Amino acid sequence: MATPLNLDPFDMWRQAVTKLEEGMNALGTRSLKTDEVGKALLQFSAASTQMRQLMDKASSKYLKSINLASRKEVIDLAETLRRIEDKLDRLLPQPEQPPAPRPARTRRPGTAAAATHPAAEIAPAAPATGSKARRAVAGAARPRKAA
Repeated sequence: MATPLNLDPFDMWRQAVTKLEEGMNALGTRSLKTDEVGKALLQFSAASTQMRQLMDKASSKYLKSINLASRKEVIDLAETLRRIEDKLDRLLPQPEQPPAPRPARTRRPGTAAAATHPAAEIAPAAPATGSKARRAVAGAARPRKAA
């Protein structure tokens, strides 16, 4: 294989890691086939389990001495609370249907309201702006004189 003119450090690193992984995998495979390694792993696992049990007992005694709940007690409490909430949900009446959405509070009716409104057949006038709008509002507020 021809070597490139520019050496790629990432490619060199990748090759080194690949060779290291292959060597470690071969070593692990050979060593796991022996009985001594299997026995040592079994002893390590048993010692780890015993150490974990001792730590759990010591921590629960410590938490009791300072009057705090242990992790197991908090989990049990959460499960009891969930059961109580489920029972309450079954006892409370369920809503028949969700309430109808309220229309938007605008001056113009929405599309659904306009279709059901009797005056929907009349085309709405263009909105008045500026002084025309002020005069229209002021004129609507005053009572008309009888002729």
